[in-house]
Amino acid sequence: MIGRRCALIALGGLLIFVLSVNVYFIRMIVESSSEKASTKGMPVSQLNSEQEQLISHAEQNLQISQMSVVKNMAQRIKEEIQILPSRYFKQNTSYAIVLERLLAELRIMPNVHENIWNIPNNNWPDAHQLIPPVAPELGTILDTLRKSKVMRADNAPLGTQLKLMLTLEHGTKALFKPQWYSRDTIIRGPVYHGKDRHNAEVVAFHLSSLLALRRVPLTVIRKLDLRNEIRPHATPNLYATMYEDGNDTCLYGVCHYCTPADPVCGTGDILEGALISWLPRYLKLVKHRHPWQRTYKKNKLALWETDDNYCEKVKEFKTYSPQSSSRLLDLVDTAIFDFLMDNGDRHHYELAQNNFHNPAALLIDNGKSLGNPDADHFDILAPLYQC
Repeated sequence: MIGRRCALIALGGLLIFVLSVNVYFIRMIVESSSEKASTKGMPVSQLNSEQEQLISHAEQNLQISQMSVVKNMAQRIKEEIQILPSRYFKQNTSYAIVLERLLAELRIMPNVHENIWNIPNNNWPDAHQLIPPVAPELGTILDTLRKSKVMRADNAPLGTQLKLMLTLEHGTKALFKPQWYSRDTIIRGPVYHGKDRHNAEVVAFHLSSLLALRRVPLTVIRKLDLRNEIRPHATPNLYATMYEDGNDTCLYGVCHYCTPADPVCGTGDILEGALISWLPRYLKLVKHRHPWQRTYKKNKLALWETDDNYCEKVKEFKTYSPQSSSRLLDLVDTAIFDFLMDNGDRHHYELAQNNFHNPAALLIDNGKSLGNPDADHFDILAPLYQC
């Protein structure tokens, strides 16, 4: 009887102890959550000095670590260049032939027929390219894209930045990215910093031809007359964002980041931008997240930025297995292309899914290129040097 009573007392004491511990930890969690909630939107200046030092120290360590990785990798690349066979330092004798062929393609043919758009829309795009290796009509089509009348202007239904969706003659659609910066503006900060550079889209188009990676949509520089070309054909939603600022015509459009406080204005009525031909309807694109995507956070690195064996993990997926497809090789090609363009914003890529076998990764959306000519972001080449 006494032993039974002692056991009950001991069990009761143990129960009280467990409850007390649970209450203590629940209280600690609630208090911790309250502190986080109260400091979540607080500027750093409102944190105490010890917290400021901890945050600053952590960010500095992360930046130092990232800089060290990039520096070591850049050094390795430079060392590899030094031991390349001499043939890689000699100009390829066939470059003149290639250049002449590309320049010939850009010549404008006389007596353009009205259905010129049937050529790129029906015959050009396939699983591996948007423009065929030989395209004698290319210059004529680019000239038509530059001169065709605007029949309708609307806000583009995609992306986070201001873009216009234009319907041209013969029902052709094209995306217009306005000019935000002069061509010699240097964008400092992270490689993905700032707005899109319209001229980068045009450079990307021609670079893709030079590299025989014809996966960039048709793109030209075009100057739009906002008062006479756009306003009369604007949809109500777009028209509502257009206004006069002195002698200049401005608009701010409708998009994720669009706001009346951040308009784009023409010089007078003229607004320059990149006009990008919309791909034909039958070409169904599927967007995929890029394995080497950045975190876009100052104090957080992606796994590929810290793991030298990251590519081996990528190849474990059937999608990127070299035995299954050329997808991984396409991403290596894309990385080289992006490095030359200084485009560190390739967070997704598109494939044409029309029952095509092993489709190639397309080079769409190159606006975050050409930011800083004085900086080489070697980490863009991660798919190359890690794989």
